[in-house]
Amino acid sequence: MPSSAAPSARRRFAPRLLPTPAAADRQEAWTRDAIRWALTLLAFFANSNFHERMIPGGEDSVAQQVIILLMWSTIIVLSFLRRPVLAIDWTPGLWMSVLFYALAVISCLWTQDYVGVSKSIAMTTSLLGAWRLTVSLPFDDIVECALNALMALSLASIGLALAVPDIGVLSDFQHPGQWNGIFITKQALGIAAAVQLFLAAYRLLTTRRRRAYYVSVALAAIVCALGAGSRGGGALAIVSVLCVFMTGRSVGFARTLAFAPTLMALVGVWLIWYMTTTGYAYIYAFDTAIDFTERTFIWQHALAHFSNAPWFGYGLNGFWGLKEVKDVFLEHHGWFLGNFHDGYIAIVMETGVVGLFIFIVSYLFYAARIQAQIDRSGELSRDIAFSLVFTCMIFFIDFTETYFLRSTNMLATFLMINIFIAFRKLPARTAPPGPRRRLA
Repeated sequence: MPSSAAPSARRRFAPRLLPTPAAADRQEAWTRDAIRWALTLLAFFANSNFHERMIPGGEDSVAQQVIILLMWSTIIVLSFLRRPVLAIDWTPGLWMSVLFYALAVISCLWTQDYVGVSKSIAMTTSLLGAWRLTVSLPFDDIVECALNALMALSLASIGLALAVPDIGVLSDFQHPGQWNGIFITKQALGIAAAVQLFLAAYRLLTTRRRRAYYVSVALAAIVCALGAGSRGGGALAIVSVLCVFMTGRSVGFARTLAFAPTLMALVGVWLIWYMTTTGYAYIYAFDTAIDFTERTFIWQHALAHFSNAPWFGYGLNGFWGLKEVKDVFLEHHGWFLGNFHDGYIAIVMETGVVGLFIFIVSYLFYAARIQAQIDRSGELSRDIAFSLVFTCMIFFIDFTETYFLRSTNMLATFLMINIFIAFRKLPARTAPPGPRRRLA
């Protein structure tokens, strides 16, 4: 008798221990909405430093970083309450990328007075967040949240430039009259506008919904790019959209573009070699001295100290935090930024030759993964095409800006997300390799 009663009791109480399908669907819905809102706020605050009058505490405020890490923590926790939307293929190629970030994270151990610890913690949180975000939120949702945040930033920047020029328009001797909008620098506004234009054009290219909204987003981006004097950024965005279009129609073009990040990294290596061996503060081309708005002064000053820590670098935040480095540069030039303004130089100065080597090899694996995607399905899906072109876009921008080792910047995070997107589980072969006629 007892043996037959026990199963009956289990059957009676079992439904109460498991969520009903309706309850599971409600949980999926509210966690998805919550992650979308957290990601939108994250993308809004994680583009660049806001003008000191726009945040409490002024120039030295850490409010933005606190909000960013809080949003990442929210996304990470909520992601474990959702069913995965895709699976990651943890191959050696992906582990190579993780190894690069792991080296960057532990590099704080050899910085002076461990000045890079906080940045290492933030980078670890961002990497974990990028992984959890990729597996828990559809890719189109990620793009949409970033686009909405950029639209809010551009509208705020336009409003400040027109209504509060003391904040939104520069008055210094280098860039008088050019817009910086909600940000400290005009470069930040120009790059944000370029990325916004790229995302808006990408959505116009790949969906028929909300086309009027995406057109307005593109127009706002163009206004900000022109106001910031960043015509090159707008041109880069247009070229990037054309590359997305081409990857959807030519397998050969996609195969070639897959190696573009590695080739650009090798150009970055050549730049490091050139400035290290010559000692020049300019790049000379046909008797013309090019300084990229005095960025080459920063590069030469940094690389002059390269031999002091060639193999593993100075660690995250370890170089510009040295008092003697700052004082000498300030004495020679009369200004100081504390930024390499070149992502490739940032990698070699903060993680050394070892870090730069791992970085380049990881993107060779990335290119091989793109090739495998094409070989498996005979085409390139639109999210992989986006991943590839956006990666190329960031690699190009990093010749004059620094995003590769940023810990709380949305563009650096998108680079991490692109890696996970590329290394998702490959579908079964469905078609022989051949020219692609439209984006999937």
